[in-house]
Amino acid sequence: MQKEFMDMVNEFNENMFASAKRLSDLNMVTFEKIAAKQAEVFNSCLESSAKQYEVLTTAKDYKEALAAQNELVKGCNEKILANIRETAEMLAGVRDEWNGMVEEAVKYTNDSVEKVSVLATKKAA
Repeated sequence: MQKEFMDMVNEFNENMFASAKRLSDLNMVTFEKIAAKQAEVFNSCLESSAKQYEVLTTAKDYKEALAAQNELVKGCNEKILANIRETAEMLAGVRDEWNGMVEEAVKYTNDSVEKVSVLATKKAA
């Protein structure tokens, strides 16, 4: 009987460490994706600044400069909105993975409680 309890404890510990590793891996991948997105936005802003400088130095008059700046801002806004959408979709996927992990943990915990109850009942009898 004691061996069965020890086996259950060992199985529980292995499952807990496996879940912690999965969570850690998911968090690392998510962090890397978000960092890459931030770098992408930063690079886009740098490119936009360079283009804006170029436009301002080559424009023939203020109307041309304003029109060019307007186009640059419009393009930058579109990139930022696309990035926000992509990030939201990515985070929704991460949320779904977390939910799946929690559901698995709850199921495993319920199964473990049932096993302990059965073993305790056997021991009491």
